[in-house]
Amino acid sequence: MWDKPGTNSAPGGFYNKIREKFGDEVRFIQRSVYGTGTFITAESLAELAKNCGLNVLVFRVVEHPNIG
Repeated sequence: MWDKPGTNSAPGGFYNKIREKFGDEVRFIQRSVYGTGTFITAESLAELAKNCGLNVLVFRVVEHPNIG
């Protein structure tokens, strides 16, 4: 999840950089939220976002077998 204070969008080219670097490894959830299959990919995506001047939080979501 990323955020850039004072704006509603990421810097130009950020989304293209995600596609170029990660391809299908990163799944779009909503404008500032992406899903990855591994923590290593999440760390790499977070680093890319930070290099673009974005504030980043990384969350781990675990599917619980008895819910849903």
